[in-house]
Amino acid sequence: MKKSDKDEWTGFNMGRSLFSIPGVEQYDEFIIRFIQGILKDKGTAVEYGCGDGVWLRYLAKHNRRKKFIGVEWNDSLYDHCMAQPAMENLEFVQADMSEPEGVFECDVCWSLGGIEHFSEPVTVLKPWVDKLSPDGICFLTVPNLMNRERLKRRFGLPPEVYLGVDWVALDVFGYQEIWAPNYFIRVAMKAGLEVMELGSISCLKADPLYLKGLKRSDRL
Repeated sequence: MKKSDKDEWTGFNMGRSLFSIPGVEQYDEFIIRFIQGILKDKGTAVEYGCGDGVWLRYLAKHNRRKKFIGVEWNDSLYDHCMAQPAMENLEFVQADMSEPEGVFECDVCWSLGGIEHFSEPVTVLKPWVDKLSPDGICFLTVPNLMNRERLKRRFGLPPEVYLGVDWVALDVFGYQEIWAPNYFIRVAMKAGLEVMELGSISCLKADPLYLKGLKRSDRL
């Protein structure tokens, strides 16, 4: 993402509490339950584009024996993370997740609505996968191109713009792509992941796609 686009993220979803916003509670529960399942037999976890750190703080509190790292480049969001009470098993790093200094060795990584803000997502995702341990797992969510009602209501896109294409680029938060499921799979595979699960989070009106991927043995 361009440096000039970073200001558009300031204040976005800052300081919210999990399980507290009407219409979003089920989404929060889905994300927490899914990540908890991935963490069961894993040690170190990294969230790329952690925002205000709300997911990490909850997970670190309930998984004291695991180590968590949050990567965030926005000044205001990072400052918010650092202003919260310190936790022994949680570290925040201010860095660009598309640059080498923003990528870390871990057993599990995830990014919730982050990877689609880059025009070359495979280039960004590959280093994350390379830093995963053997049998490491990556969990991603992206906007859903199959949610045609939202494309019309939220973005005013007519069918001729998105029918028969893999993705659509929009001027949202500087830059954002909305992906078709098959494109999501191709990006993950090109980055070195074996797709274990693909679906949509239908409890949220945006109906985002999610993908769980295992680091392929040929990426070790």
